[in-house]
Amino acid sequence: MKLNSHFLFTGASVLTLFSLADHQYLLLSIAFLLAFCGLRCADREQINEMALFATATLLPASQRPLLPLDAFRGRELLFYRAGSPVYRTLIARDSQWQLLGEQGEVAEEPGCIRVYPGYLYRRLR
Repeated sequence: MKLNSHFLFTGASVLTLFSLADHQYLLLSIAFLLAFCGLRCADREQINEMALFATATLLPASQRPLLPLDAFRGRELLFYRAGSPVYRTLIARDSQWQLLGEQGEVAEEPGCIRVYPGYLYRRLR
Protein backbone atom coordinates (compact mmCIF):
# COMPACT_ATOMS: atom_id res chain seq x y z
CA MET A 1 0.00 0.00 0.00
CA LYS A 2 1.38 3.36 -0.98
CA LEU A 3 0.84 6.11 1.59
CA ASN A 4 -0.29 9.51 0.48
CA SER A 5 -0.27 12.80 2.35
CA HIS A 6 -4.04 12.87 2.96
CA PHE A 7 -3.87 9.56 4.81
CA LEU A 8 -0.98 10.72 7.00
CA PHE A 9 -2.57 14.10 7.82
CA THR A 10 -5.86 12.44 8.71
CA GLY A 11 -4.10 9.91 10.92
CA ALA A 12 -2.13 12.65 12.69
CA SER A 13 -5.30 14.67 13.31
CA VAL A 14 -7.23 11.70 14.70
CA LEU A 15 -4.31 10.63 16.89
CA THR A 16 -3.99 14.20 18.22
CA LEU A 17 -7.68 14.35 19.09
CA PHE A 18 -7.59 10.97 20.86
CA SER A 19 -4.43 11.80 22.80
CA LEU A 20 -5.82 15.16 23.97
CA ALA A 21 -9.21 13.70 24.88
CA ASP A 22 -7.64 10.85 26.86
CA HIS A 23 -4.81 13.00 28.38
CA GLN A 24 -2.15 10.77 26.80
CA TYR A 25 0.31 13.51 25.95
CA LEU A 26 3.11 11.13 24.98
CA LEU A 27 1.06 10.11 21.94
CA LEU A 28 1.35 13.68 20.65
CA SER A 29 4.95 12.97 19.65
CA ILE A 30 3.72 10.19 17.35
CA ALA A 31 1.08 12.53 15.93
CA PHE A 32 3.74 15.16 15.19
CA LEU A 33 5.92 12.52 13.54
CA LEU A 34 2.97 11.49 11.34
CA ALA A 35 2.33 15.14 10.44
CA PHE A 36 5.96 15.66 9.43
CA CYS A 37 5.87 12.48 7.33
CA GLY A 38 2.68 13.84 5.72
CA LEU A 39 4.45 17.11 4.90
CA ARG A 40 7.34 15.22 3.31
CA CYS A 41 4.93 13.09 1.30
CA ALA A 42 2.94 16.18 0.18
CA ASP A 43 6.15 17.88 -0.97
CA ARG A 44 7.13 14.81 -2.98
CA GLU A 45 3.66 14.69 -4.59
CA GLN A 46 3.84 18.36 -5.57
CA ILE A 47 7.35 18.01 -7.00
CA ASN A 48 6.26 15.03 -9.11
CA GLU A 49 3.25 16.99 -10.37
CA MET A 50 5.41 20.02 -11.22
CA ALA A 51 7.99 17.88 -13.02
CA LEU A 52 5.27 16.41 -15.23
CA PHE A 53 3.75 19.83 -15.94
CA ALA A 54 7.14 21.51 -16.57
CA THR A 55 8.16 18.77 -18.96
CA ALA A 56 4.90 19.10 -20.85
CA THR A 57 5.00 22.88 -21.23
CA LEU A 58 8.64 23.93 -21.44
CA LEU A 59 10.16 21.48 -23.89
CA PRO A 60 9.41 21.51 -27.62
CA ALA A 61 7.25 18.57 -28.65
CA SER A 62 10.04 16.84 -30.56
CA GLN A 63 12.25 16.85 -27.45
CA ARG A 64 9.62 15.82 -24.93
CA PRO A 65 10.37 12.47 -23.36
CA LEU A 66 8.00 9.57 -23.71
CA LEU A 67 6.28 9.32 -20.35
CA PRO A 68 5.56 5.82 -19.06
CA LEU A 69 1.98 4.68 -18.57
CA ASP A 70 2.84 3.74 -14.97
CA ALA A 71 2.42 7.38 -13.91
CA PHE A 72 -1.21 7.42 -15.11
CA ARG A 73 -4.49 5.65 -14.62
CA GLY A 74 -6.23 4.99 -17.91
CA ARG A 75 -9.91 5.22 -18.77
CA GLU A 76 -11.69 3.92 -21.88
CA LEU A 77 -9.27 1.46 -23.44
CA LEU A 78 -9.17 1.93 -27.21
CA PHE A 79 -6.59 -0.59 -28.43
CA TYR A 80 -3.09 -1.94 -27.86
CA ARG A 81 0.02 -0.64 -29.65
CA ALA A 82 3.47 -2.19 -29.19
CA GLY A 83 2.09 -4.28 -26.33
CA SER A 84 0.90 -1.25 -24.39
CA PRO A 85 -2.69 -0.11 -23.95
CA VAL A 86 -3.82 3.20 -25.48
CA TYR A 87 -6.53 4.95 -23.48
CA ARG A 88 -8.86 7.78 -24.48
CA THR A 89 -8.31 9.51 -21.11
CA LEU A 90 -5.37 9.38 -18.71
CA ILE A 91 -5.58 10.51 -15.10
CA ALA A 92 -2.57 11.62 -13.05
CA ARG A 93 -3.45 12.77 -9.52
CA ASP A 94 -5.62 15.86 -10.08
CA SER A 95 -5.20 16.27 -13.85
CA GLN A 96 -6.81 14.56 -16.82
CA TRP A 97 -5.32 14.16 -20.29
CA GLN A 98 -7.29 13.43 -23.48
CA LEU A 99 -5.90 11.54 -26.46
CA LEU A 100 -5.16 13.67 -29.52
CA GLY A 101 -3.60 10.97 -31.67
CA GLU A 102 -0.34 9.44 -32.72
CA GLN A 103 2.67 11.72 -32.90
CA GLY A 104 3.31 12.83 -36.46
CA GLU A 105 -0.30 12.25 -37.54
CA VAL A 106 -1.94 15.06 -35.55
CA ALA A 107 -1.00 18.70 -35.09
CA GLU A 108 0.90 19.20 -31.86
CA GLU A 109 -0.60 21.71 -29.47
CA PRO A 110 1.24 23.61 -26.75
CA GLY A 111 1.05 21.93 -23.36
CA CYS A 112 0.74 18.40 -24.74
CA ILE A 113 2.54 15.37 -23.37
CA ARG A 114 3.83 12.30 -25.17
CA VAL A 115 3.02 8.94 -23.62
CA TYR A 116 4.52 5.60 -24.60
CA PRO A 117 4.18 4.26 -27.33
CA GLY A 118 4.20 7.74 -28.94
CA TYR A 119 0.73 9.22 -28.50
CA LEU A 120 -0.05 12.86 -27.75
CA TYR A 121 -2.40 13.87 -24.97
CA ARG A 122 -3.71 17.35 -24.12
CA ARG A 123 -4.65 18.46 -20.64
CA LEU A 124 -8.38 18.66 -19.87
CA ARG A 125 -8.09 19.90 -16.29
